[in-house]
Amino acid sequence: MFSRTKICTALLVAMAANAWAQEDTSTQRVEITGSAIRRVESEGALPVTVISRDAIEKTGALSITELIQKLPAMTGGNFQQSASSVNGNGNGTTTAAIHGLDQKYTLVLLNGRRVAPFGGFGAAGGDGSVNLESLPLDAIERVEVLTDGASALYGSDAIAGVVNFITKKNQTDAVISFNGTRPTQAGGSKWSAGISKGFGDLETNGNNLLLSYSHDVQNQLMASQRAVSRRGGLVPVTIDGQAATLYQPSSNSLPANIYLDSGTRINPYLTLNGDCGPSPVVFKAGSRCFTNYAATVQDIPGSKRDSVFITDHFKLNANTTLFAEALWSKFDMTAAFAPSAQPMGMGSQDLLGQPLDILWQKYVVPYQNDTGDTSQGASLHYRSFDAGGRTDDWQTTSHHYVLGAEGTAMDWDYTAALTFSSNQDQDRLAGGYLDFNKFVDLIKNGSYDPIVPIPGQSLASAQLHGTFLKTKIAQDVLSLRASKDLFKMPGGTSSLAVGFDATHQKLSQDTSAMAEFGNGTAASAGATDYAVGGFYGYVPMSASRNNYGAFVEMLMPIAKKTELTGSIRFDRYDRVKNNEPFTQEPNNLQPLPSESEGNSFSHPTFKLSFRSQPVEMLLLRGSFGTGFKAPSVNQIAAPLAFATNTSGSYPCPYPTTDVCIANGTDPEQWDLISSGNPQKGSAGLKAETSHQWTLGGRLEPVKGMSFGLDYWGVKLKNQILAGMPEGYAFAHADTLGSLFVNPYRDPSGPQTIGLLQKPFNAGSADYQGLDWEFNLSTNTSFGRVSADLSGTHMLKADYELPGGKQTDLGRFGGDNNVVFRDMFRLTLAMQTGDWTNTLSVNYKSGYADQPFTADSGNVLAVNADGSLGDGVAYNGRVSSYTIADWQTRWDVSKNLRLTVGLNNIFNTKPPLSLKIVGGNQVGYDGRYADPTGRAIAVGASYRF
Repeated sequence: MFSRTKICTALLVAMAANAWAQEDTSTQRVEITGSAIRRVESEGALPVTVISRDAIEKTGALSITELIQKLPAMTGGNFQQSASSVNGNGNGTTTAAIHGLDQKYTLVLLNGRRVAPFGGFGAAGGDGSVNLESLPLDAIERVEVLTDGASALYGSDAIAGVVNFITKKNQTDAVISFNGTRPTQAGGSKWSAGISKGFGDLETNGNNLLLSYSHDVQNQLMASQRAVSRRGGLVPVTIDGQAATLYQPSSNSLPANIYLDSGTRINPYLTLNGDCGPSPVVFKAGSRCFTNYAATVQDIPGSKRDSVFITDHFKLNANTTLFAEALWSKFDMTAAFAPSAQPMGMGSQDLLGQPLDILWQKYVVPYQNDTGDTSQGASLHYRSFDAGGRTDDWQTTSHHYVLGAEGTAMDWDYTAALTFSSNQDQDRLAGGYLDFNKFVDLIKNGSYDPIVPIPGQSLASAQLHGTFLKTKIAQDVLSLRASKDLFKMPGGTSSLAVGFDATHQKLSQDTSAMAEFGNGTAASAGATDYAVGGFYGYVPMSASRNNYGAFVEMLMPIAKKTELTGSIRFDRYDRVKNNEPFTQEPNNLQPLPSESEGNSFSHPTFKLSFRSQPVEMLLLRGSFGTGFKAPSVNQIAAPLAFATNTSGSYPCPYPTTDVCIANGTDPEQWDLISSGNPQKGSAGLKAETSHQWTLGGRLEPVKGMSFGLDYWGVKLKNQILAGMPEGYAFAHADTLGSLFVNPYRDPSGPQTIGLLQKPFNAGSADYQGLDWEFNLSTNTSFGRVSADLSGTHMLKADYELPGGKQTDLGRFGGDNNVVFRDMFRLTLAMQTGDWTNTLSVNYKSGYADQPFTADSGNVLAVNADGSLGDGVAYNGRVSSYTIADWQTRWDVSKNLRLTVGLNNIFNTKPPLSLKIVGGNQVGYDGRYADPTGRAIAVGASYRF
């Protein structure tokens, strides 16, 4: 009853019509993700989702990110979506996160081998996760998603599971394809095109060469183009019958506000004219002007990708095959958001040489003469509308080369490979940023005024363009694996696998002179030129680390249709070698000699699993194992650096201090400071460890119908957080005083408060859930009909912060993430002759939104006359989210296939959310919902 098709489909989570995996009646021994023992697939039963090429095409996905992040096993948590790069911490990346655990616990492989992770910028940017945007979907033949820990085979990172992308192999024909979607509203269209050609057949010719090229485009979608986001940070809500509004504007505006040390805030333009100028997103509130910046950002950034994949397999003899792979990918994401928001010091807070003294004399001194104010300094809260919105071109160039051999020798099946993988990521300023010195020159020559704008004034001559930041990570891996049959047992032949790998990883971060402005080093002392509205305070870095691992795996068929598998692995991580270390005192970094930093780690892991089929219709399976994850190179060696400002606005946490008196009681954005933890011993970072298990089975009562259920759990110890989540830190500032630098001198001059975000071991975490599925397939008089329903029901998503136990389950948690209690996907398909119609439904359950207290000032009451009142508490809920898609496919001939469809049939809008972190989009959460709306999808492929 359990045919090979059912093992690949029923035992593995099926999520598309006619099953994810395709039937193959061959008995070739292959290696399945999660095991190093080669076997006929029907002999194994792993909690793996196998997504075939045919199933990929039926989803309508145009990128790997779109495909993976829709899987029910991706139940939320911390992962990067494209929206996170719009003034968030995405940096042009997207990632995968299995079962709601952090993205760093999901290992991403290409053909079973590691690819270089995203290098990141600073301590928070490189946690070891892989940028999915560096991988081309057009080159992928199938995807295997293991939803069980696999550290005992793969080593560090594979605590939540593994996503293994398998590329096309032994293709002999040529394929041209095109797919695209166009929304019924303006903005957000996308398309992809690819061509691949194979030469020679490996079995008959002894050689196969495959060439593949693809080009993908995602056009931007602006917040102003969708009702859910065009309101920006002013979102009306009703709380217990009381009209209220989310109030998330910025005090950085044009005309600029002046915040005096005395606590007085003035706006000379407003005083003179009674309004805040012609911009529709700048408005008057009391004596100041505010900007509704979230109304000006992108919902979805524009992007494009060019990828080339080449693979060659050469059969040296009957027992030996040589292979080579080369992947080159260039991904550009253009993220645009509000014009530069830039506080600038004036008076005693001005930079060396008092470049803004002309404004102090023109506006502050007359005010002091009239009022008697005695402030010695001030901060100018300015936004450069005349330069347009800021635009970052995040570029990722990936290289992945593999040389290897596989075959059989002395009854061992072996694979040996050398992998050279690298990512170069850079931030290119593409618009909206200003050269500060040129900006000051325009003010001094009278052609520009940021406080009382001059009609027709321009900032064109002060605009900045070019590479600002660059990081490169190179990862070289030697991998050796072998497996063989051993001896007969009651249930069959036992098998043994052994493996060894050695890895060298090198990370470097290069910065422009402007990016280093104000970083606290002697080299930047006295500098006055910086990128207005951009990143600064960065410190160059260069670090590397070696690690080694070895494993043994054994399969034991202890009875007929019952087998046990055991594996054990030992990993060794050396200390990080930092070639450019610095001290970690804010505003005063001193260089140190090259040194080894952090701890070294030596760690064993194991896994035991079983599979049993007591009767033909029932299969049982389970596993128990341990896992571990070493801190990333960034988390140890990243220098202390200014890390821009908070995503949200918060009241000053220490109201009696000088900084808070000067800034007042209203919520403001404050500075962030990031660093690694270079300490060793008990003061340094510990490795994260885990215990995980699965227990479940599969029932097939009749042919064509099956049910599956797996209970799983992951318990973590010493969980590393990149830093204290900003919302939690400001809410608990009274007990987290050591994380705040008060006062902190912003590199641009003004005194502010800095939140130090430094990696730390937060404590334990506990995630549990149920993966379930139902599959039905049958022939009818009008065609073959199939139904596939699969999902994940989360039971726990708990973790610790210094204040105690926290949870993300069904709520916006203290770490600013959400884990959905339920996610499922339903796929109904009917194949009639050459026509296949597919209906797909994706569901995410509702959750408790980000809460706000009344004194936070983030949500305000709206009075009967429309004016704003006092702060009110908000404890709202985000509604569930259901999207339905339709696709019709016509196989015109053996070589030609056409598709047409409708994505988001009912034009479902993202549910309302008042979250204020994780990117600049406000009104919904761009990590978990798609604002595109209804879209027409078309596609075609031709083989020749």
